[in-house]
Amino acid sequence: MLRDRGTIKWTSLMLPEHLTQLKQDLIDESKIGKPSLDEQQIEEIDLIVSEALEFNKELRFKLFNDGFVENFIGKVHYINFEQQKLHAKDQHNNTVYINIKDIIGVTYND
Repeated sequence: MLRDRGTIKWTSLMLPEHLTQLKQDLIDESKIGKPSLDEQQIEEIDLIVSEALEFNKELRFKLFNDGFVENFIGKVHYINFEQQKLHAKDQHNNTVYINIKDIIGVTYND
């Protein structure tokens, strides 16, 4: 009678390099393209950021980072127009630099 090893004979075919490549492919597949903003959305973002800077309000930013959308909550401390960056303080009072080009949405954090 022939005795088979079942699934054991197939488990050794996956090399660690294959697994890392499969994981990287899954990450790459879940990336999205950067959403484009029209003039009205850019103007609204500018208005909200300026008002929050003036009245020291906390904002919730949606940032585009290498194919993924990240959220950041903080207060705008300074707008650097030369470098196109916002200087913001997070909830632990750490300074974070946000590229203006990476902002895809801003709302008040109420």
